[in-house]
Order: sequence, then C-alpha cells, then structure tokens
Amino acid sequence: MEDGTSLKTGFLLRYEPSKRWKLRWFALLEEQLVCTHKLHHSMVVDIIPLEGASVVCPITDPQLNTPNNTHSFCGTFKITTPGGDELFFQAAGKHDRDMWAHAVGAVIRALSGSKQDSQQPIPFTSFRATANVTEILGAMQDPDAGVNLGSHVRNGAVHKNCFTGSAVVDWLVRWSIIRKRDDGSAMIQTLLKLGHVQEVDINDGALGASKKFSDGDKLYRFSSLNLGAKRNSYYDSTDSETSSSEDEEDETQENKLRKGKVLKASFLAKKKSIRKDWRIVRVTLRENPPSIEYSRVLHDHTKRGKIIDVEEVNTEEAKNDCLACGQDAAETARLKKRIVLKDRKGKCYIFKTKDEQEKLEWLPLLQSLSRKASAAQ
Repeated sequence: MEDGTSLKTGFLLRYEPSKRWKLRWFALLEEQLVCTHKLHHSMVVDIIPLEGASVVCPITDPQLNTPNNTHSFCGTFKITTPGGDELFFQAAGKHDRDMWAHAVGAVIRALSGSKQDSQQPIPFTSFRATANVTEILGAMQDPDAGVNLGSHVRNGAVHKNCFTGSAVVDWLVRWSIIRKRDDGSAMIQTLLKLGHVQEVDINDGALGASKKFSDGDKLYRFSSLNLGAKRNSYYDSTDSETSSSEDEEDETQENKLRKGKVLKASFLAKKKSIRKDWRIVRVTLRENPPSIEYSRVLHDHTKRGKIIDVEEVNTEEAKNDCLACGQDAAETARLKKRIVLKDRKGKCYIFKTKDEQEKLEWLPLLQSLSRKASAAQ
C-alpha cells in the first residue's frame, strides 16, 4: 500500500483478542482503517470499515487495567464498529493520539454526512446567535455538565455512550440553549447532517435507519466523542486541524514533577548498533529537564526508559558525510529519514522516522532544545 493514497499513516499499539498489545502499522483511507504487520508490509492483518463507526478519545477502560497490562494511559483511544465491537488503540503520546482521533473522526463524519439528503440543506440559523457548532459540541460532550451518556440495551444488544433523542433535547432546554423543542430537534438534525451525531440502528448497529431526528426513544451517539480535559475544535469538520497540547491535559502533580513537559512523543525506529537491525521504540522529548527518553514499545511505561541528556549531544541531519559512495537511490532515501545524535564522547544514537515530514517535525525541536541547553550552561 502506497502512503500517497493514505490520509494518515503510522505505528499504533492495538489491543488484541489475546489481551496483549501488538505493534502494528496503520493506514487511514477514505472509508477504512487498514492494519498491516509493519511499515510497507503487504500482509494485511485487518481492515476496519469506518462508515457508521465512532471514535472516543481519550479512553480509560477497566478491562484494560489488569496487573499484567500497564499500557492503558492517556495515549489510548477507542473505535466502536457499527456492530458494537470496541477496538482499542494506543499512540505514542497525547498529541499523536489527538491527531489520530481527529483524522478518524473526520473520515467518519465525511461518510456520515455523505449519506444524508443534501438536496434541502438545513442551516444552523435560529440558534447561531448564541453558539456555533464547535461550542455546542463542546458543551454537549462536557464530562460533568454535558448530555448524559449511558449504556442502553435494545433487542438484546448493548449500545454504549449513547443517548435518546428526548434526552438531548431535554438537555438543550435545561441549559436554555433553545426555547422550543422544535428548535432543539432542528439543531440535532443539523448535527446529524454534518455527521457529528449518528442514529444507532437497534437492529444491527449500523448507521442510522432514518435521516430525520426523532425527539423520542431512538438512540443516538456522537461520531467523535472528546472526553479530554480541554475540548477544542478538532471534532468540527469545518475547522482547521488543531489539537490540545500535552500540558493542557489533566495530570497529577507527581507525574508532572517526574516527567516534565513533553514537547513531542512518537514511535521511531532505533538502530541497535552498527551491525544490528532496527527496532521500534517509544521516544519522548522533554523540555525540563532537557532530555530524550526511549524505551521498547512493549516496555512497562511506569518505569523510566533510557535517557539521553540533550546537553551532552549535538543534533545532526544525515548529510552527505553520512552517505557512503555508491549508495543506490533506495538507500539514499532511507538515509534522509535518519536523525543522528552524537554525544561529547563520540557515541552515536541513530533514529529513523517514518518519512521526511516526520523528521522535519523532530529536528527543529531537538536543535532548539540543544541550543537552549548549551546557552544555559
């Protein structure tokens, strides 16, 4: 599969039926999420259709918090399939998690909206003076004061994170967002048309059996449910792509002191040694203290990984002096994705990004932090 046909690609940990996390390579397409064993691998592990699905981010699920499982943390999000299956994924950090949730949510909304009748668009009119789409969604999804989400049993099937049509209109009236129930129905109809809200079909769990909102007992859910401490506009398909920064998330004071501010975190390949092959590691860049922490992907994240002191290294791009004569085009392209860190004793740490774009995201942060550390000495 070529990356050029994908909306987003990258490594994620996936919670397998064996109750273990497995590192997989994912490619997000216009209608589905494709899972393969590794980067550019032709063997497809799974294809997840996204029409009628929903994404919840972040997620902390009791079934994942077992003594032998230490990977349930703020980088986890969940995709619920139309049939009600829950699939858990873990990104390298909060920023990466939000970007995946954004991208998956945008695909789900696009698929939902494309199924709506577009001949007679319903404008966001009578209630637009007091709130826009993003503000309404943020208020509805507030964990404390938002629409009450629950599990509903219909025809023997359990549907989670759902609400009835009458319940959401009750909420709009209670908070004086609208005055008449008809206005509330029109508002949710608009959100249905935009793909932010879906009707849950109680027969098979597929995307809404009806295009018209019902102020009654029909079940609905958000196509993208943002449960973060800071809700932003990345669930509104009409807005530009943004995400909450790591320091906006709720975190205990102990964790802040232990971890410091995270500037970037992602899964990168690291060269074990000159003679050995690459392995995927979780790499975290922290501002205070200025350091790079890396550990094996399946390493217990409650323990510290190996630390590289930014004050002791110089960041280098893999320039011409790293290229041996006679390298073919494929090898040259691979070298362009490498980041080389060299400490004062001459020891090299070689990391490889998934593409040149990701390298351009890492290098300025590394170089800026290295300069700041040197100036502070």
